[in-house]
Amino acid sequence: MNNQHINKGNLFFGLALIVAGCVFLMDHMDMLNAMDYWFLLPAMIAISGLVDIISPSKPQHIAKGCFNLVFAFWLYVSIEHMWGWSFHTSWPLLLIAFGLRHFIGGLLTVRK
Repeated sequence: MNNQHINKGNLFFGLALIVAGCVFLMDHMDMLNAMDYWFLLPAMIAISGLVDIISPSKPQHIAKGCFNLVFAFWLYVSIEHMWGWSFHTSWPLLLIAFGLRHFIGGLLTVRK
């Protein structure tokens, strides 16, 4: 078997860009309305977070996956204006989540 390591993050990000490009191209060709598909962005981010948590290649990927889940939740809630949240009113949650990502990632880093 081949010992090469596949970078799942790059694969997922590349696929996400391809899908987004196709959606925007079809929007410009009046084949669909891209605004109808904005709800997919938080879902794609959440899936990438779950992939990082379920199959981490490094311990820090668990912290990154948790951040992606929080970011996807925040994005969805802000887009839908749930609980009175909007991008303007809830952005400090991102600072807290980003800080926790780095704090937990630092705790999980093994020093040699």
